Order: sequence, then structure tokens, then C-alpha cells
Amino acid sequence: MKYHSKSPEEWEKIDKNKSKNDSLNRLIQRRQKINNFIIIMISLLTLVMVLLSKYYFPRYKFSDSIMISGISISLNSTDKYYFPDALKININMANTQSKTQKVKIADFKFYLYKTTNNSSETFYKFVSPQIINYDLNPLEIKNIFDLENINPMSKIPNGVYTIETSFRFNDKEIKLSKEFNYIHSVVYNIYLDKDFYLTNERPKVYIETVNYSSETKNVNIKGKLQIFNKKRKLVKEIPANFGYKTLKSLENTINEIFIPSLKDDVYELYFVNEELNQAVYIPLPITNNIERKLSKINLSIDTYLFYPINELFQGAFYIDNLDLKNKRFIEIEGFSIRLLNIEKNTLIFNYENNDKKRIYINEGGKGLIHYISKEPPVKLTIPGNYKLIFAVKSNENVLERSLDLYVGISGSE
Repeated sequence: MKYHSKSPEEWEKIDKNKSKNDSLNRLIQRRQKINNFIIIMISLLTLVMVLLSKYYFPRYKFSDSIMISGISISLNSTDKYYFPDALKININMANTQSKTQKVKIADFKFYLYKTTNNSSETFYKFVSPQIINYDLNPLEIKNIFDLENINPMSKIPNGVYTIETSFRFNDKEIKLSKEFNYIHSVVYNIYLDKDFYLTNERPKVYIETVNYSSETKNVNIKGKLQIFNKKRKLVKEIPANFGYKTLKSLENTINEIFIPSLKDDVYELYFVNEELNQAVYIPLPITNNIERKLSKINLSIDTYLFYPINELFQGAFYIDNLDLKNKRFIEIEGFSIRLLNIEKNTLIFNYENNDKKRIYINEGGKGLIHYISKEPPVKLTIPGNYKLIFAVKSNENVLERSLDLYVGISGSE
């Protein structure tokens, strides 16, 4: 039979497709309604959390930074300092916009108050009536005030301090504040003599006691080592009692203790001192297999690419784990670091270490091999192009990484 429109079978197929599309559209609309509801609830929850945090946790006053016309102004300081730390406090502004903004700063005031009981006294103040005009470039961060440059402070009395600053910023009154603790106390640290241990070895733990105060103290070095597995279950608790030790200001003492061997795992090791209400933590990796082939790893160097003439070289040298799924337990046979001036073909610095070293690295993480600081100094006295070469060897292979540096004439010369 011939149909002038569509056959019953075709109409049936069209009805089925239409019903299927209608169901799909209803599902999409229902999901969209659910998504909209979730977005609204998250927004309301966020707003409620902000309001509650301001009400119930008044120390978080959100008053150490502010945003004005795309410029972020921040009062920066850590929450805790330990004697004899230098105070690192600054106020800066950051242009978050893609265009240059004109800035005018006037009537700048900076106060540091020491809080005692319910009162406070002025510990330091800085006032400047000078008017500053500045063109803040896109994404530029510029210091408005840096206490370390104006009046360096360290070894200040123990206690709670409040920083307050106020100034006019483009004719708008700005007020920022932040609180910090300056602590004089005995502090404990723990560390291992190796990055990781085998299951048939007894890990050696060093317990360091440091007198971070201005006074001599007679310290009872006593506590307990607690070892937790990755499920946060306490597997061992070991008492540690080394008796009394007199420590002068900034003096330290180190004691060592062996703990029993453990099964293959990465544990959490704590030293707990209840008298000072302190608990310090380090990971305690245990394995039954050492890797001696340098595979799925990379070498990296953290240093400046450009140095002024006569500057001191600094750098950190790492092994990077390229395996994002597995922890690494690597043993190397040594490493070397060389710094050459290319134009004069002069070896400026050469360091070789042929000691065996164990390195534990998390999944996708990095392990520090060596750090060159300003002490002892490596002074860059020759201008020009340099080649920095970092090599690590195992008993199976060698990896090498090089980096080009440039030492130039400083602006003051």
C-alpha cells in the first residue's frame, strides 16, 4: 500500500523519538533546577559562614587587607615570631587590573602596640606627613612601608602585639590591623639521621631542645614518642626522659633515641611534651626495598637566573619524582655541583659529595639534595655568562642538569 504522508511504522518511530527527547529535556531541566538550587545554597552557606566567623571568631576580623578600585592593599606579618626573630612587617599594594593606576598616599601612620592584660601601650610608632604620588603598573606589587628597612627590630619582649596602620589612599581613609605573638620559650624539634629506614633497621631519632628566650633556663627534657600508621592508629608509644639540662639563651642540646623496627609504611612520628604543651611531627618512612636506579625522576635547581656583580650565589638542588602514583625510596652514591664562568673558562665553585644518601619523595614531590646559602660565601666577582651543572649518581646510572646564569654590572656601579 502507498502512503502519501508517512507509514504507521514511521509515525510510531517519530513518536518514540519525540517521547525520548521529551524525557531527555525533562531530565536536563530537572538537573538544571537542582544545580541552581545547589548554587543558591552554597552562596547562602558561604555568606552565613562569613557572618558567623566574624561574630564568633572576632580575632579573624578580615582587617589586614582591603580592595579599592582593583588595588589590593595588605598588611603582612606572620602570626608568630620566636626569639630572636626579626620582625618582618610590611604594607603593600598590588594592582590587579590590566591598566596603570595613579595612586596618592598621604597622612601615613604606623603603630605597634604591646598588649598587657586588658591594656596596651605604644611599643613603636612611625608617622609621615609626606604625600606620595605613584603610577602603579598592571599586576605590579609595591611596598608602601617596610619595618625592616625603616627600623629593624628583633629580640623584643615576650607577648602579644597589635599592628595598626592608617593613611589616606586616593582620598579614602584606610585602616588595617593585625595581631601577632612574640614568643620566648623552650622549643623542641625532632629529626631522623636518614630520610627512610628498612623494615629490619631500628630508626634513630634526634630530639633537639632549644632555648628561644633571653634568659637561662633549667629544662626538664622529658616527653614521649608516639607513632601512628596511615590510618591514624597509635602503634607505638615510647617514653623519653633525658633529665634536666641548663640552657643559656639560644643554646641547644641534642639527644638521640632508637625506636623498634617497624613494618613497611609511612608513619607519623610525634614528640609530645605535656609540660610545655608542645607536639612536633615528622614523617617516618619505612620500606623493604631501596631503589638504586635513577628512573622516572628529574633534577631541578632553584636559583636566580640573573645576579648583580659581587652578589653571593644561593641555590637549592632537588630530585623530582615524576611518578604521580608511587612514593620513592632512593639511594644515591653522591652528587656534584659546579659553577663555571664561560667567557674566562674559569671554575668558580666546585662541590663534590661521595657519601651515600637516602632520599624519600612523595608521589609527584621533590627531595632536597643540597642547599648553598650565603654562608660560606660564593661571591660572583666576574661578570658574564655562567653554566651551573648539577649531577647525581647512583651505583647504576648518572643524571645531570645544567642551567645558564648571567652575572651583570649592578646599577650602582
